[in-house]
Amino acid sequence: MLIIPAIDLKDGKVARLTRGDFKFEKVYSDDPLSVAKKWEEAGARRIHLVDLDGAISGEFKNLSLIEKILKNVKVPVELGGGVRSEAIIEEALKRGVAYVIIGSRLVDEDFSAKIIKKFGDKLIMGVDAKDGKVAISGWTKKTKIGYIDFIKKLSALGAKTVIFTDIATDGMLKGPNVEAIKKILSETKMEIIASGGVSSIDDLLILKRLEVKGLIGAIVGKALYENRFDLKEAIETVDKTTDY
Repeated sequence: MLIIPAIDLKDGKVARLTRGDFKFEKVYSDDPLSVAKKWEEAGARRIHLVDLDGAISGEFKNLSLIEKILKNVKVPVELGGGVRSEAIIEEALKRGVAYVIIGSRLVDEDFSAKIIKKFGDKLIMGVDAKDGKVAISGWTKKTKIGYIDFIKKLSALGAKTVIFTDIATDGMLKGPNVEAIKKILSETKMEIIASGGVSSIDDLLILKRLEVKGLIGAIVGKALYENRFDLKEAIETVDKTTDY
């Protein structure tokens, strides 16, 4: 199971939100590149990069900074935030992004079908849930679409991988929504990356038990920035754990 450290970019800095709310923003670093290098040196095998400004505007706002990170780290980078067109996906891949995360525009089924067919495994579906429904536009709008049905529809279109975030857990440091993740894994054949709520190595070990069912990774953000645990230790502990 991949443990994927998150770097959320806001106004050129590393920031974290609570439940996706921009009113509850905390800045952790003025130097996102040094943070990316730190996570790479700690053993991260992938980095999760989000342009928070782009998530609201619908286009990348921290592109020069994203490019700098891509040029200076060797591990694959998955990038999301403001990915709402085919051109933006192509631009991100051209600049060296390994995986492009797309969220809000997925509610447009024709668009989803087109890009999934064109970009295949280079795309990761970002499905964010609020009160059981899919949320879009940087989590500022809640649709009437149930997240399980939505994921099933994406699977039917040929999508392979989903990052699932329960917004209620994000940034709360109270553990992930394990039951929701189990439900997704039991009802779909998708590869799932869990996001939101991880607060300890124990949380990661709970998620590790779901690896046999199709969980391939867990994104960790605030817990790392609040020094709840050490990334290197977490990766080593999870990697060697087989008792599940």
